Amino acid sequence: MRYLNMNIHYMTAIRRMKQFSEHEFEFSFEYYTLKGKRKTVHRAILNKGYRNDQSKKAKFLIAYKDLDKNENRQFHRSLLMKLNEANVYL
Repeated sequence: MRYLNMNIHYMTAIRRMKQFSEHEFEFSFEYYTLKGKRKTVHRAILNKGYRNDQSKKAKFLIAYKDLDKNENRQFHRSLLMKLNEANVYL
């Protein structure tokens, strides 16, 4: 699914990422790292993240699997910049 010239709220983008992952659809996204670098993930699916009792940051971290690198990673949800071709805003 492509979102050309579209802007979406970051919570809507995360909800769509969850929906894609439930149906095992890959998606791409971009985010800023905490060091300020822009990172692009070309093929990803969401993983289960931390529970609230496991981490104080559980509400803010999004767990994903980078399918190209076969790595499990996380990013801070407010640093999400793009989902597929859609720009993400706060």
